[in-house]
Amino acid sequence: MKKAFKDYFIIACVGALLAFITYRLVMSQVDLPLADYNGHTYSYIPLFYSRKTIVSGFLAVPYFMWHFVAIFLNRVLLIPLDISAAYSACIFTLFAYGVMVWILDKAQVKNGYEINSFRDSAIAFGFCILQPLYLPWLGFNDRFAGAYSMNPIHNPTYMCMRGFALLCFCLVYDIWGAQEDVNYTGVFFKVERGIKKYYILLAVLLLLSAMAKPIFVEMFIPAVGLIMLNGLITRLIKKDPDARDYFKKLLAMFFCAIPTIIIVFLQFGMYFLLGGSYGNAEGTVIITKFFEVWRLYSDNIILSIVMGLAFPLFMIAVDTKFFVSDKMGKLALVGYGVGLFEAAFFAEDGKLAHGDFLWPMMSAILLLFTVSLIRLLTLERKQPKTIAQTVVIVMAWTIYVGHSLCGLFHILE
Repeated sequence: MKKAFKDYFIIACVGALLAFITYRLVMSQVDLPLADYNGHTYSYIPLFYSRKTIVSGFLAVPYFMWHFVAIFLNRVLLIPLDISAAYSACIFTLFAYGVMVWILDKAQVKNGYEINSFRDSAIAFGFCILQPLYLPWLGFNDRFAGAYSMNPIHNPTYMCMRGFALLCFCLVYDIWGAQEDVNYTGVFFKVERGIKKYYILLAVLLLLSAMAKPIFVEMFIPAVGLIMLNGLITRLIKKDPDARDYFKKLLAMFFCAIPTIIIVFLQFGMYFLLGGSYGNAEGTVIITKFFEVWRLYSDNIILSIVMGLAFPLFMIAVDTKFFVSDKMGKLALVGYGVGLFEAAFFAEDGKLAHGDFLWPMMSAILLLFTVSLIRLLTLERKQPKTIAQTVVIVMAWTIYVGHSLCGLFHILE
């Protein structure tokens, strides 16, 4: 189904509102001494302006995509640095918003449903700002109470990474489909026309994601590997003649990840070993007590998880079979398991409060929300529905809107 001019106009208008909110947020934070936008804008970006300090810049932020866009706007287009920082944030926020609209459209077209651009734009808008549910009567000491979000809007590099992460997720889903069935036509990409170019595209997007912030690939690559290794072991145990061919497919996916794995190791080396970690030349990764870092911010981790994942948890509860059997649901669940494991056991020595290894879990939450949305749209369009099914769908949308409103109120407060 092709979009008409009015569809693009609606998407652009909602995107403009999202850009305005993002710009307003960044400009309200960029001058706050302890804000991430302040540090990245006034402490890190200037390091790249001088030959004497550029090495220090790469050590401090070996993931510099957001910074380089801001530098281009500032040095080439002569836009003031604070406004360049805000514009850079807007560019990547709109990128994630556009990818989400595209995902919603593709998923619905594949199922034969008609696209509603206003509705999809509104859903994508909420997706880009949503936060954990905030229920003050539960006795939380602050808004987040350790309920981590897929949208840490205070952090420019994470927000820069989201669009690339979503595209990687969609690519892997379609590549897996094409690997299993030569007649598979793809949901998001036209993999029926040949899969090799999509291997290359996946390698590029994984690399770009790492250059934006490596936290997503720290979770995603192990998750993909675990699922495919499980598939291989299962085939070997069953003495499936397809095992050899499946091993080749696993290797193809691994080769896609090699450039990114190399880059991530270099980033870790610069950050933890060469003094990039806030000038600490002795920064090392350590194994902690179970959830030692998370307990610094939450007295009730289970409650924090429920508040942060209310919508996906509800969808998993009402449609468990999909999440444990469908490739899309399985990848999101395994990704969250990998992220949760990293959050539970890893930290940076001497900087536990920085929560460096909570971030991969937050990027896994991004996938859980994405899959839950796609599944909800599918269930909603199925006909006929019982009264109980209708109630479930209304409850799911209510929870999702609650997440989005918590994000909007947080931004505007």
